[in-house]
Amino acid sequence: MKNFRITNGDLALASNGRVDMVRGQDKLSQDLTLWILEPIGQGFTTPSFGSILDSFDSNGNHRFIGRNIDAQTLSEIRAEVDRILNLYQQHQIETIKISQIRGELDLYSKKEILNEIVSINADTTPDELTAIIVDAKIRTAAGQSIALAIQSGDEGVRVNA
Repeated sequence: MKNFRITNGDLALASNGRVDMVRGQDKLSQDLTLWILEPIGQGFTTPSFGSILDSFDSNGNHRFIGRNIDAQTLSEIRAEVDRILNLYQQHQIETIKISQIRGELDLYSKKEILNEIVSINADTTPDELTAIIVDAKIRTAAGQSIALAIQSGDEGVRVNA
């Protein structure tokens, strides 16, 4: 399956002026990045979709950014990243099952299928106790490893894949 390449929140253009496409491992990395960065509750038809990593509490305070990070907070952040990765994996499984029932061609290449969540580690940055770094490692159905580096700090949440 292929999708539009997103760069800094915009569609990326190829050298020929057309919209650039993303496939394989790059598509999986981009999809996971978008799922992690989507604020929870943005879609009125999907209010439970999205991440709490860049969200605010009922008092209008940022849930994680700008507060001292303790072991409990790091555990919540790891659990949130795990929830999103598992949700994405379940979405892929359901999509594949539906395409098989309908007799359609496979929608994903093995490089695009999240096969295993290898590890998720979260810690504060060495220089700042209010910034967070999450390292998540996954494996595709093709056996390729992908590392996601999620950083949360004063500039918000960023994902590098």
